[in-house]
Amino acid sequence: HTVHFTEKMSFQVMHGVAKVAKEKERVSGDNYVCCQEEEGKFVLCLSDGMGSGMDACKESEMVVELLEQFLESGFSNEAAAKLVNSAVILKRQNDMFSTMDLCTIDLYTGICEFLKAGAATTFIKRDQWVEAIASTSMALGMVDQIDFETASRKLYHGDFLIMVTDGVLDALPMDKEEETLKEMILQIHS
Repeated sequence: HTVHFTEKMSFQVMHGVAKVAKEKERVSGDNYVCCQEEEGKFVLCLSDGMGSGMDACKESEMVVELLEQFLESGFSNEAAAKLVNSAVILKRQNDMFSTMDLCTIDLYTGICEFLKAGAATTFIKRDQWVEAIASTSMALGMVDQIDFETASRKLYHGDFLIMVTDGVLDALPMDKEEETLKEMILQIHS
């Protein structure tokens, strides 16, 4: 007889997505992937292709598909992101760039690792508190040796993780985008 012991995961992720194309466009330039990996990790990646329409969509779609393949092959987050950056540079046409907002949650510990390249702010809501995780790094495809911004946070039962592209923040009052969205997130009581 063979007995196989596995540790029970402490966390589960429930996720949802809302996606809207820019006005006068039929296709959104944003793409995403949400997947659970075998080693107890849950991966969320959001990419925003520069511009709008089909070209932006194809660019961001390539980013999330390549990233997913590299991560499934066992590459670390940073190595996978560097490989995707190289692919975007090699394919670069008409100065097309894409952002990358990568979040990996360890379902055993609740540790959430962020890797951002030109990405919009991510928000974590816990009870009556909202934290913003911002980025000022460049988008993928702009430079060969890209510096990613990384952060790590511990998540707890009931926390909300809200990832957005710049289109959401651009729809809010200028110079108060993050504060306005924080206030809106605080109003969520579900």
